[in-house]
Amino acid sequence: MSRLWAWVDSRTGLGDLWREAAGEPVPGGARARYVFGSVLTFLFMQQVVLGILLATYYSPSASDAWASTAYLQDQVTGGWFLRGLHHHGSSAMVVVVVLHMIQVVIAGAYRAPREFNWWIGLALGGLVLAFALTGYLLPWDQKGYWATQVATGIMGSVPGGGGMQQVLQGGVEYGNLTLTRFYAVHVFVLPLALGGLLVAHIYLFRRHGVTPPATLSEHELRQKTQPFMPYQLFLDVLAMTVTGGVLVALTVATHGADLYAPADPSSNFVARPEWYFLFLFQLLKYFEGPLQIIGTVLIPGGVATFLMALPFVDRSPSRAVSSRRRVLLMVGTLMAGVVALTAIAAVEDAQNEGYQEGQEMARANASRARELALEGVLPEGGSAVWRNDPAYEATVTFSERCAVCHAVDGVGGDEAPDLGAFSTRAWLVGAIRTPRTAAYFGGTKGHTDMEAYDEAALPNDQLDAVVEYLVRLRDEPEVMPWDEALAAQGAKLWEEELECSGCHEVNAGEGGGAPNFAGRGSVEWIARVIRNSAGPDLYEDSAEMPSFEGKLTDAEIEALAAYVHGLGLE
Repeated sequence: MSRLWAWVDSRTGLGDLWREAAGEPVPGGARARYVFGSVLTFLFMQQVVLGILLATYYSPSASDAWASTAYLQDQVTGGWFLRGLHHHGSSAMVVVVVLHMIQVVIAGAYRAPREFNWWIGLALGGLVLAFALTGYLLPWDQKGYWATQVATGIMGSVPGGGGMQQVLQGGVEYGNLTLTRFYAVHVFVLPLALGGLLVAHIYLFRRHGVTPPATLSEHELRQKTQPFMPYQLFLDVLAMTVTGGVLVALTVATHGADLYAPADPSSNFVARPEWYFLFLFQLLKYFEGPLQIIGTVLIPGGVATFLMALPFVDRSPSRAVSSRRRVLLMVGTLMAGVVALTAIAAVEDAQNEGYQEGQEMARANASRARELALEGVLPEGGSAVWRNDPAYEATVTFSERCAVCHAVDGVGGDEAPDLGAFSTRAWLVGAIRTPRTAAYFGGTKGHTDMEAYDEAALPNDQLDAVVEYLVRLRDEPEVMPWDEALAAQGAKLWEEELECSGCHEVNAGEGGGAPNFAGRGSVEWIARVIRNSAGPDLYEDSAEMPSFEGKLTDAEIEALAAYVHGLGLE
């Protein structure tokens, strides 16, 4: 081996290069605060290697991107781990960039003669954010699609930014060109740019050396100077190892990265940018309309100008922290503002019930879409995965035949009851308390005279008993069990005090001027309503819903009834 190494060294000079690097003096000795640059280099190289591995499975087209990502995530051995490590690595780069910047500011390493290296460092930080932004869209799922729209929408709101936005996304709307351009920027343009700047950054760092503590005298610096190897090299390798270990643990704990359902431009997905852009998203909430330019241009532009000019703003005679308190306070205030805005955005989202419900629904859709993808994805693309669902045709039928009048969770028509959570306890409570609202029977003509039972007429404890009785009448213990004692109390109220049977019969087959409640909400009951809502034990003469008997096949009616029934499972 020694003879082989001597042969290679004599022809390449690698030995001299290594000895020069290993013996580089570190004034003041090795320190943990010098490790951030090495950790960033390690993370960048890790991201490059992982990106190449991911690219062997990824297909950059709007029709195949989600499907190829789902295949990698759920069917390739270890694919979830590779993708998760790459995902968390991008966030780690953002975090370490910020920590490195803070370390440089505290040390005063932006001052002469290191101004150019400071500016290159700021450019590298911007490229790291660009990496994160462009990579986030590549899975072409709901979260990445809509979050990136928010980010590019901010770009488009900047004066003159509309043209840049259209160039980046390949037109006025997101489509296949958007994905291919983001992919090209992510895997070709940004790595070349970052690699070139990284070489320049390291060159200037080697030229000027580390920035030693300002508190050490020249004598102390010389006395404590150590060679790079093994002292600083040990700390660098230790920091890389800890960083890699944390990323592996985080990836295993989260089982990779999220993958939401395929991107759907027609959906009402509640979009948020990734966490490192949340501060800007929150900032824009305070500047709307003509004031938006303050949040999109003036404040970000002012911050960028301040950071670029920092070497000239800081005119302190020394790098000592005590003599640069004004500059450090300004940078500290800036960082505190970013953290505060991010925290406010996170807290507001956590307290936003609509957002949380939307996220819960999105996660449920994601889980279902990935299950369906295991059966294969049709050539039409990721969104076609829903056609693997036996209930897919029912959703299409509902959209074509029912959504004109019926809404589902507020999406759809308002001329008939909203079928989201149909016949659940919560739905029944609303129907009894406020039957004339648009969510229930307010849009129909035949049921607007139904009496509303407020709390004075029907206290909450009695209402709960009546609802439990209606659940018992549904007679589906496997999907909605009931409390027998509470249901018995409700039956007594129903017959003796409320006299509801005057309109609603509870014995199968009997009519009473209003729907019979025997089996109400079950698949069979819903199917009978779809076939002919004017049946003698249903809505009779007051029926406004058209009969679908003969218009839909029995299989279509049964599937549609099962779909509506599924909306009402607690």
